[in-house]
Amino acid sequence: MKYYIWLLSFALLAGSLNSYAQIDDLSKAINESGRLRMLTQRLSKAYLLKNMDIQPGKAQLQFTTGIEKFNTNLKELTAFSEKTNRPAPLLETLDLIEQEWLAYQQTLSGTLDKTTVDNLLASSDRTLLACEALVSQLEKAAEVQSAQWVNLSGRQRMLSQRIAKLYSAISYSDGNEIGQAHIEELNDAVTEFDLALDKLLNSPVNTHFVNHKLKKVATQWNFSKQGFKLLGKGNSTPLVIAMTTETMLKQMNDITELYEALAKKQKS
Repeated sequence: MKYYIWLLSFALLAGSLNSYAQIDDLSKAINESGRLRMLTQRLSKAYLLKNMDIQPGKAQLQFTTGIEKFNTNLKELTAFSEKTNRPAPLLETLDLIEQEWLAYQQTLSGTLDKTTVDNLLASSDRTLLACEALVSQLEKAAEVQSAQWVNLSGRQRMLSQRIAKLYSAISYSDGNEIGQAHIEELNDAVTEFDLALDKLLNSPVNTHFVNHKLKKVATQWNFSKQGFKLLGKGNSTPLVIAMTTETMLKQMNDITELYEALAKKQKS
């Protein structure tokens, strides 16, 4: 029975992927390229949690569906760019993402131990940088003010998973030099999330519903930051951080969809 439920959940997740990955305008392209950016971090996080035996079934499902989502979105974005005759630099960036993604998948298929954590994080970040370039190019091409909010809120999705990834890597490394080296990166991601959330809360395009959703994220975020203080004192709670950042990811995904709708309205 449990196996049947797992298969059903997987089918629903895969089905939802195919439904939202159809890209037919720039606002959607910014959103979905931003999703690629988020997945670069989510996959490493899931890989780490699986190896730490923290909710391994859920981590494996996130890992499997994350790879499928990345492949589908990359294919859809390439098709959209070719169909709409986007400039050559955009297609070059998509080629770069493809190259980095292939290398990243090889890393994700390897064996994880405390000596290979750095390689995992570096590979995820190289793919992230390539995806970041794509989002920026699409935002510039959109030429509407609301596009920046689609990008910024989508980036918060990525940061939620980057924070969870770095926190998990530090916990996995158990205080050794490799783990300590990533504490500054974690602090930078936390600061960036803080600043961007404040900017979103003060966005002039916000509707009442967008503000309501953002305030819920702010409440969850303030709770999550208590876990970072514990990490600084030598204690780690990767399960708690994984759960809270997952909630924040879902909320920021909803908010990004709302900003996407606003961008489409402004364009029309």
